[in-house]
Amino acid sequence: MAGRRAKKKTTRRKKRAGAGLGRLALVLAAAAIVFFAMVKYADTPRGRILILDLGFDRYYAEIQSGLGELIVKGAAEAGMPAAAIALSTEDDPGQPGPVARIKGELPAERSLLQLNVAIDRALGGSGGRVRKCVEKQGGRLIEMEIGTRRTVTHRCVFRIGRKTSREKSGPTGPVIAVIVDDFGYFNNRLVREFLALEVPFTVSVIPGLKHSEKICRQAREAGKEVICHLPMEPEKDGSDQGDIPLVRTEMSGREIEKIVEKALESTPGVIGMNNHMGSKATADMRVMNSVMKVCRRKRLFFVDSYTTSKSVTAEAAEKAGVKTLRNDLFLDNRGEDVRENMRKIISIASRRGKVTAIMHVRRGNADHLRWLAEEAEREGVRIIRLSDMMGS
Repeated sequence: MAGRRAKKKTTRRKKRAGAGLGRLALVLAAAAIVFFAMVKYADTPRGRILILDLGFDRYYAEIQSGLGELIVKGAAEAGMPAAAIALSTEDDPGQPGPVARIKGELPAERSLLQLNVAIDRALGGSGGRVRKCVEKQGGRLIEMEIGTRRTVTHRCVFRIGRKTSREKSGPTGPVIAVIVDDFGYFNNRLVREFLALEVPFTVSVIPGLKHSEKICRQAREAGKEVICHLPMEPEKDGSDQGDIPLVRTEMSGREIEKIVEKALESTPGVIGMNNHMGSKATADMRVMNSVMKVCRRKRLFFVDSYTTSKSVTAEAAEKAGVKTLRNDLFLDNRGEDVRENMRKIISIASRRGKVTAIMHVRRGNADHLRWLAEEAEREGVRIIRLSDMMGS
């Protein structure tokens, strides 16, 4: 009996020892996998940037060179000629090595915002980042600090060049004017993506929202035309948004004029208006007469978003001597194919000569708008500014 018990204990000890060795082998195998993965990751640009940020400076010069190439690439994509870029270095005791300095000048018709977005996009998955971007001289110069989380590799100064005189050409051939509605709710990467587009669309800003004034300024600096997206009473489900109440049919003419003037104060520099909602208000001649009085005083045009077939906007504008256009198609109604609608307006423009369309500042729409410009060009149709469509 004693012999059998001793034999069982020995067997259990052997099993436990075997299990322990098995677990150890698994741990060692996992550690080896992690080690080789880390070695492989360390050989990538992101991995070397991580090593630099951990305090090992051996890759600083290599990382600086790689990021410099990406910065110049982004500047070129934003329209900066290679001849307009100057490179130098400066000593900085706080950094692992000399900091590269890049100075450049964009052509007058280009945008510093577009440049900022292009450089940010070029850095992409490299692990580099724009650490700081400061706007100066009324938006005509930006200073950028670029590098990694811990280190500065580049200090850049970019400015807008002086304008040269050029002839203004009116619209010829088939043309499309595009309005992008509902700016003002947020000021994020999506907004910057839109403003960086080299497509002459019109930015329509809802007044009285947190970001309304700032986006008006940014859009103008990006070379975009800006209009006020005036909130107006719909047939149903109409609620006030921000600091500007809806223009409602029960309001007096003077109340309406005050609301419109207040809306314009929060959207500085606009050249016109279009209605946000408004299926009930735009069908009321008395309401639209009051709106057009302000447009006439401020020398603004009015685009009828055309949310109802009962709209009297055209009649009210003609009576007041205000320039007006009507939206022909909403490109991105829920459940509809945006690009199919874009093909429609290209076809309509080819047949009719001109089309006005509206879309919204939604995810994916900047890519759709870029696609529209490219597809229209292939079909011999141009995207033009709204003011050019108005003939102003």
